[in-house]
Amino acid sequence: MTALRCDATLTLTDVNNFQSRLRAFLDEYDVGYRSEGASIVVELPGGEASFTAIRVGLRLAACAATRDGLETLRSVIEHYATLFAGDNAVPLHWHGDVVAAPTFANFREMRVVKSEALSPSMRRLTLAGEDLARFDHDEEWHVRLHFPPPGLARPQWPRPTAEGATLWPPEEVRAAIRYYTIRRLDRERGEVEIDFLLHAAPGPGGDFARRARPGDLCGMAGPYGRGVASAAHYLLAGDETALPAISRLLETLPAEARIEAWLEVESPADRLTLPTHPGAHLHWCYRCQGHAPSEQLASAVVAALPTADSDRFVWFAGEAEVSQRLRKRLKQEFALAKGQHLVTGYWKREAG
Repeated sequence: MTALRCDATLTLTDVNNFQSRLRAFLDEYDVGYRSEGASIVVELPGGEASFTAIRVGLRLAACAATRDGLETLRSVIEHYATLFAGDNAVPLHWHGDVVAAPTFANFREMRVVKSEALSPSMRRLTLAGEDLARFDHDEEWHVRLHFPPPGLARPQWPRPTAEGATLWPPEEVRAAIRYYTIRRLDRERGEVEIDFLLHAAPGPGGDFARRARPGDLCGMAGPYGRGVASAAHYLLAGDETALPAISRLLETLPAEARIEAWLEVESPADRLTLPTHPGAHLHWCYRCQGHAPSEQLASAVVAALPTADSDRFVWFAGEAEVSQRLRKRLKQEFALAKGQHLVTGYWKREAG
């Protein structure tokens, strides 16, 4: 299959600063890349994205086997451009294999068919849509859900333009976007189950889940994510936001694997019945004064590392700052390589 390509120019006055910050970001999050002369080439699922220094700034390029992959790479490149060059860096004007379309290739409109309470703080929605085979993935379990404003009879979704940019709906009808984990997918029925944490503070996902009724619409794009490597011993830790992903890990990790898991919830009433695994030992933690959210989870993982098997893998998801500190400790203090850990910040605590 012939590869599809497109490129764009990002005008910059300090290319070195952009590339240095990009390298630091890729190193911190263990994203694969290589340096080729004036270029940084990022290795992503489905293709490669490159950032090459030129006289006026950077030449940005994407190469993928499919339209879907090319769209995903462009969105990743634009995300990096916004992070390291500011909001004014986008939209970019792309040239090459770009086409306008009614919607993105990885986007589906989804309809609520069922809502059920799992605990006082967790609600499960069953969503139905067409052609969901792409979301049935062994490793990529996360999706971006698009929540339209309440009361909007006909939601408007983003779509690609002929210049390769994203055409967003007007602000007053634009959907809010958040990441979630697919808990279960039924390809034959065309349904997915998503578990929503009902935060005390208002948020678009929790608000949508609270008011959801059969027939309500949202959007779903993806999938995204990275899987776990093969290991004899797994250390898993996460708060309520991570319970769907940890549940899937308990269902899919090999039966002979040893698993230690620490799960943080608000109170005993918020515990869920998780899948059983013959080698798993679960430890439930409750939030208490003296510990910021996720801190006791990170402490439990660090305490277990010296006694864990050398053939081990750490999976952690929780508050972003705690996750960032733990990721650095795993690399610097315990010398864990990229293939031995996956630490993700699922949410940020408000400053105050």
